[in-house]
Amino acid sequence: MIAIPQRPPARTIKAPQDTAAGCRLRADADLLASTTSMTTNQRIRLEQSAASWNARASMLQSIDEDVAALKAKIRASGARFKTRDEA
Repeated sequence: MIAIPQRPPARTIKAPQDTAAGCRLRADADLLASTTSMTTNQRIRLEQSAASWNARASMLQSIDEDVAALKAKIRASGARFKTRDEA
């Protein structure tokens, strides 16, 4: 029988663009850069980029809140879920 390899461990440290706070920092940086841009096209592109980073931050924050609420609901019900380290 063929052995099935174990799943690699998940990243524990998220990249800045994978967190709501990191996305908001990028959005702020793009918005600040748009105020000093040389051309209208640059300004528009940087403002659109800032809006995209803010939208991503909102989405990531919503996901984090939903996961936290689900974990709290599971804990409140008395059920125990295994972490990757316990498997």
